[in-house]
Amino acid sequence: MPAVELPHVFLPCWRDGRLLFFTDVKEGYTSRLSYRVAAATEPGSDMVMRTHKAAITPEQLENCQATANDGAGLQRFFDIMGAGNLGHLVDQKIANLPPCAAESSHLIYACSYLNFLRKYIVDEEIVKQYEGQKPSQRFNPETALSIYKILSATLQAERASALIEADIPDILKLRGRATTIANLLREVSIVKFDAKEFSKAEAAMLQAVKLHDTEDKWRRLADISQARNQSEKAVDYFLKAEERAPLSPPPALRLATLLVEEKRFEEAKPFLERAEATFPKPVEKLYQAISA
Repeated sequence: MPAVELPHVFLPCWRDGRLLFFTDVKEGYTSRLSYRVAAATEPGSDMVMRTHKAAITPEQLENCQATANDGAGLQRFFDIMGAGNLGHLVDQKIANLPPCAAESSHLIYACSYLNFLRKYIVDEEIVKQYEGQKPSQRFNPETALSIYKILSATLQAERASALIEADIPDILKLRGRATTIANLLREVSIVKFDAKEFSKAEAAMLQAVKLHDTEDKWRRLADISQARNQSEKAVDYFLKAEERAPLSPPPALRLATLLVEEKRFEEAKPFLERAEATFPKPVEKLYQAISA
């Protein structure tokens, strides 16, 4: 019997005054289902923004924004899910789903939401147990990587960063299998980037790429350099990533934009061609800038 492809769902939750939209993600290397925050309201605002933790289309982002805009409707949904009334969960009373559930049926969405809550509660308990131990007792690369990934995926960079500072006071002293340490340092860099500690993010990723040289690490180094307004360094890092494996349309567009800004038009054209089908309007504007 063929596997059934379930609709992609976006699950709203409040935390610390922000509305977060979790989505289900299959971890490619484990086939395990996990959840990441794909979009979230900005602190002190109702504006929903991408987090770049998981894929989300413009239409899905609009549905998340519509969900944030309808506070009364969202509260009704939370009331039904939180009441514990099994009859309400399986009948049409939950059919009035929030706009972010547009691609799902009421039964599938209710099951997805309850499964997500179970996973979130279990992960939170695992993290709390880790936090409750002394760094010298709790730290090993595999365990730490799992904890940092949980916190990174759920948009808790400051909490993860505090653990990293206690666990790894000196990244140069980390010992273990090269790929394992590289994966750990990659996640450390992502956490530090999310926490806007860009210098530490770059140092960790440079150490990671020495141990395991891959396209994604150079690409993330380019993202760090862009965040620090270091355009020339970002271009160099993007080109190093391209040497390892062809850039996908989103980073190809970012590289093309930087090359156009530096008036390196011939170098930009192959990346514009690669990004054009996915991002026609931004690419058109860049072509206009070249011909101006």
